[in-house]
Amino acid sequence: MTDSKFYDRAGPFTLGEIAGRIGAEVAKGDPADLTLRDVASLESAELGDVSLFSDAKYANAFAVTKASLVITSDKLAALPHGVTLLVVPNPRLAFAQVGHIFYPPAKLQAGIRPAEPVHPTAFVGTGTEIGAGAQIGAHAKIGAHVFIGNNVVIGRGVEIGDNCAIGPNCVITHAVIGKRVVMGPNNSIGNQGFSFVPSLEGLLRVPQLGRVIIEDDVEFGSNCTVDRGAIGDTHIERGVRFDSLIHVGHNVQIGHHSLLVAQVGIGGSTSVGPMVLIGGQVGISDHLTIGAGARLAARSGVTRDIAAGERVGGYPARPLKRWHRETALLAKMAQPKKTDEEQD
Repeated sequence: MTDSKFYDRAGPFTLGEIAGRIGAEVAKGDPADLTLRDVASLESAELGDVSLFSDAKYANAFAVTKASLVITSDKLAALPHGVTLLVVPNPRLAFAQVGHIFYPPAKLQAGIRPAEPVHPTAFVGTGTEIGAGAQIGAHAKIGAHVFIGNNVVIGRGVEIGDNCAIGPNCVITHAVIGKRVVMGPNNSIGNQGFSFVPSLEGLLRVPQLGRVIIEDDVEFGSNCTVDRGAIGDTHIERGVRFDSLIHVGHNVQIGHHSLLVAQVGIGGSTSVGPMVLIGGQVGISDHLTIGAGARLAARSGVTRDIAAGERVGGYPARPLKRWHRETALLAKMAQPKKTDEEQD
């Protein structure tokens, strides 16, 4: 279930209401009056939730999900399951539409708000310093002895633990942050992930309804972006170190004490194990697994899973020794051949 500290949910709605609003049909014999209250993944869904099944690799989760309704295709509906289905031609589009039904855009509050650096419902711990121009949102919780730099924006419901330091101009929303976390200037934590589904009206944004979880002792340089989860959370474990100019996509998991050098980009839903070293300008595709202790050389392009302890480089990334041999061989082949006069 989505975290109510960050999101306002509409509903509940019946299956018939949802089907009507997205142009789908309830199958004969299915309960049109079935009450639905939220969206969730197959793995985390509970009674009353709507889930999506659009990829056969999640068949095991589909078979045992506790969701009350699963949106899927005619082909995938034939796989074993024990729930009510809503069969549609484009499940991902339908699920995005349902997400917007439960979580419509917030209504604008016309007018100019008065300056309010700390919302009356926010909590600020003892010994905390808040710089000029900073803003602490409703129901936020800031621990003791925290430094909040100038012009920092802390959104509604955000939690920040003791002894953190947040540099100037950072924007933090939809996040739960542990103790002793250090951020340089201009970081963006908790923004929407980059996820769209094509529709007849254009690209429909997939609702981003998760959080960012940052454990203790994580450090950021400047100008890093960590997107919140779509369904579920983006999770950064303890002791991770970020250089500057790093982008972490939605639902990424980063294991403890990993190190990311400047200009790294990690695609959504990729899992990075503990103690991984990622060199500068490495690009990692989405939905991959990077094993514990792996080493990714600078400017690598990672398009496949990387085993624990594996060392890779190049584009596409391949075993490091092989990449070095290929580079040396290519350089040798590219050398100009000597003319007959030069050989004499």
